[in-house]
Amino acid sequence: MSFAVAAADAQVPAAIEAQLVKMGHIVDPPCTAKLYRPLMPANDITSGASPLYSGITIVRDASFGSNPKDVVDIFTADKGPESRPVLIYVPGGGGNKLELQDKEANAFYDNIGRWATKNGMVYVNMQRHGGPGWDAGAKDISSMIQWVEANISKYHGNPDRMFIWAHSAGNMPLGTYIGRPELYGPKGVGVKGVIFMSPAAFDIAPLEVPPPPAGSNPMAALSESGKTCGVAGGAFSSSGALPGRTEGQPGGPDAPFGPPPAGSGRGPAGGGAPGAGGPPAGFGGPPVDAATRLARSSLPELKKTSVKIMLANAELDPGADPAVDGGLMPFIRVLHDDLCKEGPAHCPTLLYAKGESHMSEVFSIDTPDKTVSGPILAWMKKIK
Repeated sequence: MSFAVAAADAQVPAAIEAQLVKMGHIVDPPCTAKLYRPLMPANDITSGASPLYSGITIVRDASFGSNPKDVVDIFTADKGPESRPVLIYVPGGGGNKLELQDKEANAFYDNIGRWATKNGMVYVNMQRHGGPGWDAGAKDISSMIQWVEANISKYHGNPDRMFIWAHSAGNMPLGTYIGRPELYGPKGVGVKGVIFMSPAAFDIAPLEVPPPPAGSNPMAALSESGKTCGVAGGAFSSSGALPGRTEGQPGGPDAPFGPPPAGSGRGPAGGGAPGAGGPPAGFGGPPVDAATRLARSSLPELKKTSVKIMLANAELDPGADPAVDGGLMPFIRVLHDDLCKEGPAHCPTLLYAKGESHMSEVFSIDTPDKTVSGPILAWMKKIK
């Protein structure tokens, strides 16, 4: 296996890394937020300061569609050229464009917006939501990209130089979108590069991803969250919901991926589905037969797309075993190896974030920990 990007040198602060190792291979937003929050500016989204971050203009909840959750936040540096690259972010979890599990988490994902503007980009952060149909999330991404193409020049963004970055569950609709040309707008796919980070598995039939080891409990990746820092509810808490927001509003106290009923045997989204009825509409849907999977597969388009692809995961990601395939998640290994058979132009860049966890790879952005942000920035700059 060839690595287009070598494993990133560990730059995680030693005290933080020790706590991440203590948490283990889990998804722990609140405890990770508590570790990285001291490295952030004093203000967060709940602050009344104006401007919130010096030198950055922020537009919140700009609408791109008819659903109340069809909204984006836009960050633009007050100084810079008229036409700048655009970075679009597709969040994981239930799709909230800020973390809700604890008040310290209110600093995220503004951290990615600050980082993008400091590096000459315009930042667009998308709210995700459920909807009818297996490709509902991908259709939302399509609508969002077309809106950004039509409007981003007002914010000094260049619609002809856009990148899109998804984390965790956000990869499911993004992977579907990139793989379905019929969902593209008149200008085509709309992005130069895509970053699939710690991806929840989207459809790449006929490829098969190895199942978890026998006896493993995929739900443990979520159920153990919050224990090392004493946050009741862990990944399912919404104690950081924004003041004045009601359930169903962006930033409101909704929890679409609540814990499954006791004894249900169901796993997290992308690996079984939480809740008695499976994932919410638009987040993957119930299992389907092999022929349907093949018809919906993103693999044929991924093999020929001109969009440059980065596949990234953290050392402490659930399912990442340092003793197997250099610590790559099985989905990443299978997809990378198959695409590389199409030739160097189609072989994805790999990023293995040493010392990072599923959440720290996101929360580290715009901090002295450049394990993830450094290689990603260098990769984007190389893409023509």
